[in-house]
Amino acid sequence: MKPTDGIKSRKQQILEEAAKLFRTRGFKGTSLQQIAERVGMEGPSLYNHIRSKHELLSILVMTNARVFNDRISEIHSSSLSSMDKIDRVISLHIELTVVNPDAMSLMLSEWTHLESEERVEYVKLRDSYENQFKQILEQSMSEGEVVKMDVNFMMFMILSTLRSLYAWCARYRNYNRLEMETYLKQGILKGILAKV
Repeated sequence: MKPTDGIKSRKQQILEEAAKLFRTRGFKGTSLQQIAERVGMEGPSLYNHIRSKHELLSILVMTNARVFNDRISEIHSSSLSSMDKIDRVISLHIELTVVNPDAMSLMLSEWTHLESEERVEYVKLRDSYENQFKQILEQSMSEGEVVKMDVNFMMFMILSTLRSLYAWCARYRNYNRLEMETYLKQGILKGILAKV
């Protein structure tokens, strides 16, 4: 074990506190001075670690968006059954949300404050993610694994649950991750199964 294992970098501390403040106060309602105070720094000292408040938002939102897109592409192109793919998508959301629920919350509303090029990239990544998930759901419907219904509604129902998981994780920090994953999968998957 290295002496630095378990010690967060200053930039990581700044990112975590920025995510909390952006979630609770919004991007526009948060100042760099407030972020600096949360990490015990003087405001100007932040510039030794970051260029701007927009950079913080960009790292927090775009990192997750890229990971989501890369991982669903891997799931989508795999030889797994359609139900196993849905199971993996649920696990992916849980995994990323548990790591940083505050940063995940920013993907729902604060992404609109990204600078224009990144906002365009974010929308493309989100659309790609949703299209791949939709194809997985369509495959599971055509195989008779899940009930036949409007695929857009099914996707909305599942993603609404998964995307709002951050609120539950932020509120109940002392949960058992494995139990939560089991309950979510039971609730989502048993709710859409064609055969009970």
